[in-house]
Amino acid sequence: MHILIIPSWYKSITEPVLGTFFEEQARALMSAGHKVGIIYPQFSSVSSMFNKKDEIIDFYDDNGLPTYSVIHQAIIPKMRKLAYKMFGENVEKIYHSYVKKYGKPDLIHAHSVFHGGMVSYYIAKKNKLPFIITEHLTAYITGGITHQEDVETARQIFENANAAIIVSENFKNDIEKALNLPKTTFTVIHNMVADLFFKDIVLKKYNQQEEFVFFTNSFLLPRKNHKLLLDSFKYITAKGINNLRLRIGGDGPLYNELRDYVNELSLTGKVDFLGALSRTEVKRELDNCHSFVLSSNYETFGVVLIESLACGRPVVTTESGGPSDFIHSRNGITSSTSIDSLANAMTKMMEEYNTFDQRALSEECRDRFAEKKIEAEIEALYLTAINKHK
Repeated sequence: MHILIIPSWYKSITEPVLGTFFEEQARALMSAGHKVGIIYPQFSSVSSMFNKKDEIIDFYDDNGLPTYSVIHQAIIPKMRKLAYKMFGENVEKIYHSYVKKYGKPDLIHAHSVFHGGMVSYYIAKKNKLPFIITEHLTAYITGGITHQEDVETARQIFENANAAIIVSENFKNDIEKALNLPKTTFTVIHNMVADLFFKDIVLKKYNQQEEFVFFTNSFLLPRKNHKLLLDSFKYITAKGINNLRLRIGGDGPLYNELRDYVNELSLTGKVDFLGALSRTEVKRELDNCHSFVLSSNYETFGVVLIESLACGRPVVTTESGGPSDFIHSRNGITSSTSIDSLANAMTKMMEEYNTFDQRALSEECRDRFAEKKIEAEIEALYLTAINKHK
C-alpha cells in the first residue's frame, strides 16, 4: 500500500520534537512493508504576514521517508473559505510534485482538520483518492475552535471522510457532542507507543531514605496545568515531606513564567527544567524516575503516559478525559484537578510505589499499544476505506 500522510504539525530544524508521533506512525507503516510519504503544509494567517512574506517549499529524504513541507501565506482577511481553498490549491501543486517523483498514493491520511486535514480533503476530492482523517486537537472541546465556518468545515470533513479516527472513547464522545455529529462518525484507534520505550526495562524500587523522583514531559502550555503540579508539589513539601524531586521536560510559551513561579514557591532546589527532550532523552528520564505525573486539564489520549507505562513506571494523572481509557488502579493513581487531590495522589504514589508490578505494567502496555498492534488496526481501516471508495 502507498500512503501519503499529511500532518497539521511536524518537526523542523527549530522544533525537532514537534509531531514526533506522526513520524513514528509513518515509520511503523514502513516497517510493515508499506510505501509512505509526508507532505507538511503550514497555514500562515494574515496577522503573521509581516513575519513570513514569502512562500517556503522544502523537500528532503528523511532516512527513506520522503518529506515535503510548504508554508502558505494567507492574504485575504475575513474570508476563510476562499483562503482555505487557495491553501488547498497551493498544496495540491506540491502533491503533484510528489506524485511525479514517487507515484500516486493509494490513500491520504491526514492528522487534524486544521490545517492538514482541510487540504487533504481538497486534494483527495480533486484526485479521487480515499481520504482518512485522525483528529487530535483539544480545541473543539476547550473553546479554541468556535468560528462557525471552521465548525462547518470540520463537520463536513468528518462526515465525508472514508474513515475518521479518534484516539480515545472519551474524546470521541466529547467531539461528537460538541459538533453535533452522529455517534457512528469516529472509529477509536489508540495512539501507539514507540518500540524504544520497551527496550531494556529498568526495574526500580524505592527506598524511603532516598529522593523520590517525579517526571513530567509536555509542551509548556496553559492546558497542561503545570502550575497545579507545582502547587501540589509545594503542598507536599509544606507537610514536611522533602525527600522528593520534580523534573519537568518540554519547552513552550510558559517556560519563563513557570521558572519564575518555582522561585516564588521557594522550590528552586527541588524542581529541574530540562527543556525539549529527544525520544532517547525521554526514555532515559523515565528509566531514572520513579513515577510520571500529568496534571492536564484535558487530554485527548496521553501518549506520555503510555511511554511511562512501557518503561514500567506507574503514573499519577488528573481526570483529564483520554487517560480514562487505560489508567486503572494497577498502573496508576488518578486525581481531580485540585491542589490537595493531586498532592494526595502523589503522596500515595510514594507510599505505595513498591506495590506496582513494573514488568506487568510494561507487558500490558505492549499488548494494548505496541507499534505492530496499532499499525495492524490502522492497516485494516485503510483497506476498508479503499474498498468503500471503489
